[in-house]
Amino acid sequence: MIRSIVVTLDGSRFAETAIGVAARIARASNAKLTLLLVHEPVMAMVPAADVPISAGPDDLEVRAQQQAYLADAAGRLGTVGPAEVGYQVVDGLAGPAIADWLEKQRPDLAIMATHGRGPFSRFWLGSVADHVLRHVSVPLLLIRPREGDGVPVVDFRLSTAVVPLDLSAESTKVVDPLVDLAVAMDTHLTLVHVVEPVLGISGAVPPYPVPVPQEVLDATRTQAQRHLDEVAEGLRAKGVRVATKVMVGLGVAGTVLNEVNEGKADFVAMTTHGASGFRRLMLGSVADKVIRGASKPVLVLRPGS
Repeated sequence: MIRSIVVTLDGSRFAETAIGVAARIARASNAKLTLLLVHEPVMAMVPAADVPISAGPDDLEVRAQQQAYLADAAGRLGTVGPAEVGYQVVDGLAGPAIADWLEKQRPDLAIMATHGRGPFSRFWLGSVADHVLRHVSVPLLLIRPREGDGVPVVDFRLSTAVVPLDLSAESTKVVDPLVDLAVAMDTHLTLVHVVEPVLGISGAVPPYPVPVPQEVLDATRTQAQRHLDEVAEGLRAKGVRVATKVMVGLGVAGTVLNEVNEGKADFVAMTTHGASGFRRLMLGSVADKVIRGASKPVLVLRPGS
């Protein structure tokens, strides 16, 4: 069950677009809702040594303003779920402070707005969300506000979701937190798997794609369908409405993005691969491209180490 939800804010109207989504989920699941904001200490330069130090009273004033801002936002929401909306200001650099707080408190769901500057861009997420995404194993719902969205977003739908799965156990780890959300919001899930019809590109001049033999392609599709059916059967046993879809396409990420961006799904849910190694590679190329290229919100789960 979803018992606790956290929304990260930074004082901007942009970030506040996540509040409405969080409140809807909290009401539907009877979960405790908390607003979280990071206070980054105001620094001043000492001319003699050019050493940054805390600015003292000004810093305390900024923190008090942030505390008041959260109190006002929580007060306007009133009681959501089983109690009044909570709020907390934590100190530090935004990305690491949020990641540390989430890993210690372990809410059932964290929600944050992300900056969008075009598909596949390094700036899709912004540095804070990017850091949190790579360091937190709590389910994270990334909301990408549309131009002109009001505050809070009250018309956001969670009725349908696309769930990309490969044949690994890692990819299905998003299912457990997704079940709780789907049951609370009556979400219909479509489990998808992409089979690529080429083995690679030849080294000839000019290069050409090397197709997968038809019998291998058919066997792969059958295996994928069997896997999706097994996952779907478990979901239906828990009361979730679900369908399956095996697709053939050039490029897994691009095929998934077409399904998400051009289809009727309200959001996409997926795990990221790899719990160790270089942080930049932690997401895996497919998940990274889908997360950055999706025009819809993304529910992401990074498997714990």
